[in-house]
Amino acid sequence: MRLPTHDSFCHPGRQILFFNGQRCLMDWRERRDSTNINYLLQLASEEGLSSTDCLQGSAIEAVHLAGNVPLQLWQELAAIRNLVAAVGRPGLGLRLGQRYHLTSLGLLGYTMLASRTLADAIAVSHQFRPLSLSICPVTLVEQPEVLEMRLDASVLPADARSLVIERGLAAWCGVFAELLQRPFVPARVTLALPDPMEQALYEAYFSCQVNSAEYNSLLISNADLTSPLPLANASTQQTCAELCARLCAGLDEVQTPLARQVLQVLMRQSAQLLPAKVVAEQLGVSERSLHRRLAAEGQSYRALDERVRRRLAERLLLDSRLRLDSIAHQLGYAEAASFSRAFKRWTGLAPAQWRQIQADTALDTLLSVFTPSITASHRHA
Repeated sequence: MRLPTHDSFCHPGRQILFFNGQRCLMDWRERRDSTNINYLLQLASEEGLSSTDCLQGSAIEAVHLAGNVPLQLWQELAAIRNLVAAVGRPGLGLRLGQRYHLTSLGLLGYTMLASRTLADAIAVSHQFRPLSLSICPVTLVEQPEVLEMRLDASVLPADARSLVIERGLAAWCGVFAELLQRPFVPARVTLALPDPMEQALYEAYFSCQVNSAEYNSLLISNADLTSPLPLANASTQQTCAELCARLCAGLDEVQTPLARQVLQVLMRQSAQLLPAKVVAEQLGVSERSLHRRLAAEGQSYRALDERVRRRLAERLLLDSRLRLDSIAHQLGYAEAASFSRAFKRWTGLAPAQWRQIQADTALDTLLSVFTPSITASHRHA
């Protein structure tokens, strides 16, 4: 795999990069789902740029997008640079950023939505950055009266910076408005503007003061940071945060090396139903080799896949008040009926029935602590 034939800035296998003589740590092999690429291609189409031209040199094929195969960051960057080379102009990234919503973030979006305040939601997104869709590292800087979210554009080649920064700032504004369920206006925006004439464009878009600076950032007022989120739910937020942590860390109880890698892929992409062929491709092995090596470890792909889905389903049913259709969506099922059939195959019970039994068992346990005699009558009522 090679980067497109722009000025070379890194090899996709290297993590230590140099920009303007500065040493930066960046893993361009890190994988994300294809959401960013799909949005890029939508915008490219609107601008008259074909998918073939936008994806030139990225090693991305249509089959990858159709199967929602996770892509490496350098591949996304290649597509960005092609789009900029063909259509680049100020404001293009703003249009791209408008396409992002909380649903674009999957489980992370649910976790942010259930947070107590906007500040809590931002902290969650920062904690679980591998689940976000950002390329640039983000630093949170607390200041009097505001929180500054600063994007480190030094990890990017110069031609990609404006679009990526615009995309990030516009996406944040849109997501914050969805969280607050009202219009969101930054306290201030700072941009490393290559052309001061562009300041008016950005001030019109963000509806706030835009200052030229050596860095790019979005400043959020304390009034917005401390605003209670309308859909806050402490129990759901805690459950989703725990699931996010598991998605980042994998399942500790599995010790064999390949099975752990498979579980990490499945956990990271739990909102999709991944066939073994897709997971094998991500791990750089053939599907046949994946099945053979798992069997040598005493594992099977189907058992690992069902293990992940069952564990996540049980956690969501037990620890949250999410409806079945929401849980089904989080686990990659198109409808609640498909999820219900799978869950009944795993446990022998329908999801609603399993949830009720767990609730009754918890109640029996609680009653037995205080009044053992009541527990018996409760069971035989």
